[in-house]
Amino acid sequence: MAFRDVVIIGSGFGGAVMAARLGEAAKVAGGKAKVLVLEKGEDHTGAFDPRSSGDPVNAQGNRFRHSLSPESSGKVAQLFTDTVGAFKLGTPSMNVLAGIGVGGGSNAYDGVSLRAPTEAFEQTRDGRRLWPSLYTRAALGPYYAKVEEMLHVHRLAWTDAKVPHWQLATKRDFVFADGCRKIGATAVPLKLADEDDANEGWWNQGQRFSGRQSLSKNYLATAKGAGVELWSGCDVDQILPTKDGYVVSGTDRRAAPSVRFEIECKLLVVAAGAVGSSGLLLRSKPAFTQRRALDAGNLLGRHVSGNGDYGVTGIVGKDYAFAVEGHKGKPMSSFCPTYWKEHQFILIPFYAAPLYLSLGQPSTLLPAKDPLALGRASTSLHDGASGRDWGLPFKQTLKSFGPRMLTMGCLALDSCEGAVRLGPGGVGYEVSWAETADATERRWSAAVDKMRRIYEALGGEMFLDGYRKDGTVNTAHPLGGCRMAEATDPGQGVVDPNGEVFGNPNLFVVDAALIPSALGANPSLTIAAVAESIADRLVRGAGTRSLADRLLVA
Repeated sequence: MAFRDVVIIGSGFGGAVMAARLGEAAKVAGGKAKVLVLEKGEDHTGAFDPRSSGDPVNAQGNRFRHSLSPESSGKVAQLFTDTVGAFKLGTPSMNVLAGIGVGGGSNAYDGVSLRAPTEAFEQTRDGRRLWPSLYTRAALGPYYAKVEEMLHVHRLAWTDAKVPHWQLATKRDFVFADGCRKIGATAVPLKLADEDDANEGWWNQGQRFSGRQSLSKNYLATAKGAGVELWSGCDVDQILPTKDGYVVSGTDRRAAPSVRFEIECKLLVVAAGAVGSSGLLLRSKPAFTQRRALDAGNLLGRHVSGNGDYGVTGIVGKDYAFAVEGHKGKPMSSFCPTYWKEHQFILIPFYAAPLYLSLGQPSTLLPAKDPLALGRASTSLHDGASGRDWGLPFKQTLKSFGPRMLTMGCLALDSCEGAVRLGPGGVGYEVSWAETADATERRWSAAVDKMRRIYEALGGEMFLDGYRKDGTVNTAHPLGGCRMAEATDPGQGVVDPNGEVFGNPNLFVVDAALIPSALGANPSLTIAAVAESIADRLVRGAGTRSLADRLLVA
């Protein structure tokens, strides 16, 4: 059986940060501690795993293709869904899109790097603060700054002759800002993680050209420089506790035929994402018994947030003066914070590929029977609209995609109504959203109303979205499932404030899964900042046993 001192499962915004910082610490300690990262997906650059397989590396130094084909998009993102239909028979209650491959979610994200609002950290439930006292917006400030420096985060501008064109907002965002102005709101440019961007608009299918800061360009490059190993194509399916650590087992698919592997380690970091980490611990839970039992509070896989994601699509009026050109430039470059104080949501316009929209995710391209309807499964398609109309009217709608189509959505403080479970027969992981809390419903209803007003102010209309039609919740920002709690209160969480699993020393969860609440902003920056704070305390031994002590490095 192979052995490594530290094994990290996953290479997204939690795993990459931990790999960089623990790798640096091991190097400083003389390189005696060996750190290994296991990634389910492929190495999109071919630079991290000598045994990686995949398409030939292109002239831009990666394996990305600008294609919406399932074969291509499936290499950068995976979909978790609800096959049971917990909300309505035959209809999924929840769909979750997550990144895959070396770099995790950074392969599919839009580079938006916002610090979560103060109110996100102060949320309570049943009189208890959801976040451990160690975490506040102010306390995370230095770690936010550290991540922003690593990811080259900067705020875009509307117009400024002193900055290059790739630092400017898109035409789509000017239209959105005009709509906001017309209803008494304000839009401002976003903060993005990019550098010398080609503005070619394919970020969430894998950035073929230089620009968006995927993790392979920063944290994973740092980890590689520190001597950290990375195995791609290695799908971990079980964790077993041992006397002195853990055994990780799975399938290595880098070459045919696939082979099983087992690796023993002293310290294990699970960073496979909100769904992946929760699902892996659920599958491994029966092996953890007695004093090593997982999940004393029976919270594993529960209290999953969609970060309040809610997307809609519509069109601006035929007589509106400016073209939207939503497919050009960055996928996102502005947002509206006007309604945060009253309703705790922000609005963001974004590029959604017409193929996804034509399939009804996250919105149909057809009008609602009741445009003013609010709430789950509150209305249906307008009379005469079939929902899969591939005839002339539908073609004419698609023809207007460039000049008139505008997609937008909200991010909000939901009530973490989602859940992760094992798939049928224990195969794979699934998600569900059985019911929507009143507080979440109020926020979504307010957001949908404001977005409808923006479309109407631009002389257009909002189409029927998936939530009002079928009740399906769609998110690209899953959080929770292994939520953290105060170290003195293991019944309220799966891990402590340092991400260490209660009752299991040296087993950590450090990624979106430990985030205990919705954030109301794109979460990548906060996930990385939390990981930076955990790594910092672990390396220094601040409030927890130091890494050197845990690994007994001389």
